Amino acid sequence: MYVDSHVHLQPHGEQPPITLERIRRYVEAASANGIAQIALTEHLFRFREAYELLHGWWDADSADPALSAIAHAYWKDHVSVDVADYVRVVEEAKSAGLPVLLGIEMDWLSGRADDLRRFLAPYDWDIVLGSVHWIGAWQIDTPDGANWAEWVQRSIDEVHAEYGVLLRELAASKLSDVLAHPDLPKIHGHRPTSFTPLHEAIVEAAADGGCAVELNSNGYNAPVAEAYPALPVIERARAAGLSITFASDAHRPERVGERFDDLAALAARAGYREYASFEARRPTLHSLVAAARTDPVSR
Repeated sequence: MYVDSHVHLQPHGEQPPITLERIRRYVEAASANGIAQIALTEHLFRFREAYELLHGWWDADSADPALSAIAHAYWKDHVSVDVADYVRVVEEAKSAGLPVLLGIEMDWLSGRADDLRRFLAPYDWDIVLGSVHWIGAWQIDTPDGANWAEWVQRSIDEVHAEYGVLLRELAASKLSDVLAHPDLPKIHGHRPTSFTPLHEAIVEAAADGGCAVELNSNGYNAPVAEAYPALPVIERARAAGLSITFASDAHRPERVGERFDDLAALAARAGYREYASFEARRPTLHSLVAAARTDPVSR
């Protein structure tokens, strides 16, 4: 059975209460899908304390006030819980014997590393995922309105180059354990002249920052219709001696562990025989063969 190291308790556009009963639903679905343990990694922008501490980060992108306003509205609309309450409920679930880990998906916000560190410091996280969703105030993975228009107005090569710079910043901050969906700019199917510079940036950033690289099956559900990251990244990561984690990026119980056998096959093609999970910010390695052999569900 597998460990899913990237799971959300709240779907986008919804704010169901984060309760012990909701966590139990995820655990039950995970078990049915061949997942032995899940890391609950709610988005940074869900937490009131993050909104208050980081308020105004979007205004750093003074080149486009419209994008700044959209980013501000997005963060304001998604706030739903106090981080202390989230931590308390997840720790309660752990104490009740549920196979869950305390995690967070931390958006990288350039220039705000000290604030992010201050936000993370009070809590005993098992895993911190580092993600880049924003280039300035532009949310690259949201295909609507002004965010989508940016893909038409900008150079695809420059977008990938900027993303690589932000990944390097994120890893260098030493705030995260894992680089999540690290080739996210491919999400809508846009292709740069060459993917190689970004692929190199991903692996070099992870190596320099001491981060694992996440294999994320949610890309199969995106227009690009492939896992994050692409096989060449996984091959480079293997050659560099980097650990990998498995992630569904599920926002609903039934999606936990989705297409993990496909992730395992990709990892094996790249030469991996093990994948990692994190507890108390320390990695544990698991056999790919053993995980697939004991998985009761064919996906």
